[in-house]
Amino acid sequence: MEREMLNINANLVKEPNFTSFEREGEEVQVVNFTLVKKYGKGKEYINCSAYGEKTEVAKDFEKGDLIHVFGYFKDREYNGKTYKNFVVKSYNKIEKKDNEEISEEE
Repeated sequence: MEREMLNINANLVKEPNFTSFEREGEEVQVVNFTLVKKYGKGKEYINCSAYGEKTEVAKDFEKGDLIHVFGYFKDREYNGKTYKNFVVKSYNKIEKKDNEEISEEE
């Protein structure tokens, strides 16, 4: 089954949640976070998860940061409900350049 890979830019709703689980006898690090994308008067919330070494990237994230994620949506059934989660393959914080930073680089 081929997955549709997407790029999304959205703001971080709150601080990322770091945890881990065990798979095949090994501990797997995971970070979960929610992004909000605004469309006119509406909002879309996107629940994201990154695994393994990718969790390190989120350690510097703060509420409100603009984040770029690349990955795919995955549906999961739990207790009769379907949950939609975005599995992150790569991501980073989009830094805003201000005049002070630009002048320092010259």
